[in-house]
Amino acid sequence: MNSSAAADAQHTLTDRILDAAGEVFAAQGLHATLADVARTAGVGVATVYRRFANKDELILALFDVRFRHTHDQLRRVMEAEDPWQGFVAFFEGGVRQFARDRGFREFVISGNTEKFGWARGAGHSRMEEAVHEQQRLVQEGLDDMLRRCQEAGAIRDDVVPHDLFVLTMAAVSSIEVGEAKGEPEAYRRVIGIVLDGLRPSREAPTPLPPHRP
Repeated sequence: MNSSAAADAQHTLTDRILDAAGEVFAAQGLHATLADVARTAGVGVATVYRRFANKDELILALFDVRFRHTHDQLRRVMEAEDPWQGFVAFFEGGVRQFARDRGFREFVISGNTEKFGWARGAGHSRMEEAVHEQQRLVQEGLDDMLRRCQEAGAIRDDVVPHDLFVLTMAAVSSIEVGEAKGEPEAYRRVIGIVLDGLRPSREAPTPLPPHRP
């Protein structure tokens, strides 16, 4: 095998491990082990360690992709002709992503509780820096999005950027509450209530998704 083919094979294997990690962490959360990831990828644990020094390195590589997707969504929102519809699409899409991906949910929440790192015996400064930097970039996008919506009269003037963060975390928290109560779709009703509360005025409450206990 020449060097180019070997590099392609290594890249493909790394992608396979990342895909497996995405599947495992989404379903089980970040306390799943590298053995779980290796088993799903169809490789040995040593193969995973040759590409990622520890679980934190794998988590960072995986969620770097997730954050890039979030930044792409923010750019599309800023280009939307209707600022309110763009905001609704971003807010609903973000919460749905958290609902589908338990690992990403835990990762983002960790940045707000200062509980960083899932690798035993490893320093967590790099993960802390990465989480805070991603939060800063997302917050900048949210600031611009809110300003655009308020200038269009789509969101009440007394809402500040931090409100959007708190409301997002409230909607995210409702995911686990709903799952614990056997109501995995409950978060969708929370989204509807939050969105109506952000609007400066409306003729009547917007109909909520049906309650399915």
